[in-house]
Amino acid sequence: MTFILILKNNKLKFLITIVILFYLVLNFQNKIFQALFSSKIWAHRVNSIEKYQETYDVFSGIELDLVFNSTNNSFDVNHPPAKSINLSLFDFLKTKKNYTDFGIWLDYKNLNELNYQQSANKLDSIVKTLNINPETIIVESSKPFFLEAFSNKNFKTSYYLPSNINDFKNDSLLKQSQLIKNLTNSNKIDFISSNIKDYTFMKKNFPNSKILTWITNDPPKIKNYYSLKRSITHFKRNYTALSDQNVEVILYRFDSKTKNC
Repeated sequence: MTFILILKNNKLKFLITIVILFYLVLNFQNKIFQALFSSKIWAHRVNSIEKYQETYDVFSGIELDLVFNSTNNSFDVNHPPAKSINLSLFDFLKTKKNYTDFGIWLDYKNLNELNYQQSANKLDSIVKTLNINPETIIVESSKPFFLEAFSNKNFKTSYYLPSNINDFKNDSLLKQSQLIKNLTNSNKIDFISSNIKDYTFMKKNFPNSKILTWITNDPPKIKNYYSLKRSITHFKRNYTALSDQNVEVILYRFDSKTKNC
């Protein structure tokens, strides 16, 4: 075999290897990102003790949903309209003994002007009883004005942006930008939060804000040219977000072994 043939064969092998690696990286990008950015990636919607216990050694933190009951003075771990399983936040959190390097993101569903102070006092009481550092907990709500009660007790807070934030323009966008600036400057919030599809919008319009976001869909499997393009787009966006110093946490969907979630 001549030198030129050997060179051609090696080039072909090299190209085939590159194509295979490219395919594997795109198809397993979520697992690769989780290995590279483990401290930033937390588990999404962990609303049962069984699912919570599965996350201990897999993630650096979790997100769960809460509804506050003023009458009972308790937090119910639940994502309406799902039926409650009558799991209190206290019972949920006490199952884990060490929160030194573990974060908790609380998606507070019904924060309002009637319960903000009572619920802040209750959460403060829970973490003190369980000896959890409040600074490891993020309280998120779409009602940012009532988050100050939690900031005053050293919890981190996040403004859950409107679901149609990507459509805001002109006056609506200007008002939202000013609101976020005022909330941040007054220390009422630490972060803004929205779906990963809004990442570029948030970076462009709220460049100084710290961001929380979530990725709940797996990248498309590569079956044709169209799915290849979509997979590449997912990879570029997600890698950019994970590499961004202003992005604090990105939630990943976590498929539990138990049906109870």
